[in-house]
Amino acid sequence: MTDDAFTYTVKLKRGDDTQKCKVTAPDIGTLTERVDAVREKLGDWAGDYREIQPDDESRLADDQSELGEVQA
Repeated sequence: MTDDAFTYTVKLKRGDDTQKCKVTAPDIGTLTERVDAVREKLGDWAGDYREIQPDDESRLADDQSELGEVQA
């Protein structure tokens, strides 16, 4: 547990994905700086996560509609 006087939880939700971070600080000025830094970092990470989402091209081929059509 921390002795910091201020605690703030930053939460970023995009679709079904949620990021959450708890920020603590001894004073409101430091808390503001830390929250701003966390918010920026969460935004960066959200951009990274968007880049790794699967695309539509990884789905079944147009002529393959059932698993039975796949040859082993």
